[in-house]
Amino acid sequence: MRIWMVGVLGALAACGGSTPPGFALDGGGGSSSSGGGSGGGSSSSGSGGSSSGAFGDGGSGSSSGGGNGQPLIYAHTDTELYSMDPTTNILTDIGPFSDGSGMPPTITDLAVDGNDNVWVNSETTVYKAALPTGMGTVTLTTSTQLGTSTSFYALGFTPAGTLETGESLIAGDSKGDLYYIDQSGTAPPQDLGSFGPAPSGGTYELSGDIVFYNLNGSPRGLATVRACKTSSSCTDTDDLLVEVNISALQQAYTNKSTSASLLQQSLGSGTGYGRLFGVGAWGSSVYAFSRASGTSTEAQLIQIDSTGAGKSLQSFPTITAGWSGAGVTTKAQVTVLQ
Repeated sequence: MRIWMVGVLGALAACGGSTPPGFALDGGGGSSSSGGGSGGGSSSSGSGGSSSGAFGDGGSGSSSGGGNGQPLIYAHTDTELYSMDPTTNILTDIGPFSDGSGMPPTITDLAVDGNDNVWVNSETTVYKAALPTGMGTVTLTTSTQLGTSTSFYALGFTPAGTLETGESLIAGDSKGDLYYIDQSGTAPPQDLGSFGPAPSGGTYELSGDIVFYNLNGSPRGLATVRACKTSSSCTDTDDLLVEVNISALQQAYTNKSTSASLLQQSLGSGTGYGRLFGVGAWGSSVYAFSRASGTSTEAQLIQIDSTGAGKSLQSFPTITAGWSGAGVTTKAQVTVLQ
């Protein structure tokens, strides 16, 4: 395994004691994939294959956690899984996804439960991921069929007790609706509602991802959204970070209804970056992973603070199609919302 050691990003050093020191990432050595991805665009099959190495010495890449016993944050392309240890600022290439068919699905997002188990989804299916001990193939086993009436691009677990006794799996589709996913497979996805109208006109649709966590015992949720006046006319250069209305989510789940708006509040007026298809949170920051936009805009890691403003921490010129999703355990210590 080839290894690149990289330094700490000074831009994160002032995040405060509850926030990890940041992510030290390098643009070289990552895998490249082609195809579409999250957030309402059509996706293609991606490019298969593992990259030649890892960014830094990230350990085994298993779901057991990062340095000092801290949970890992995960990110992925259409075809490849990476882990990030926020305590050591290292990104590690774990390996390519495989469902055993020889033609693995295009993976559009990822979620991590409270036991650090990794789950991923395609547009139509949720899979449980078995991670290798070290770099190698990430084996996918079908968990739940989502159906083909809509295309799913976002995935996240709510903390235990938010909707039901245990954790609940929530998925988001290309129109911006959030769905409760019955992992037993006995019921179809339950539409919980959308993020409602955008002030500039049209509606808010998911740009790419959702993340849930507990803050002082209270469940909270965040999403990246964009304003869409039609299905083919969306703002894709300035995604907005918003808070999910947990009360509306709970009411929709309990009443088997669809909420007119799951928007609690907007954090600021825009991140300044578009196509934020993967979201993870740690400490006082949200870390968003952007899709590449052709050859003009490289895939990036964006740090978003509690004001909703973003700044680029790293570009990834070798990940040519960009990031598709990200996830972090519901045990993550997050203080973005107060």
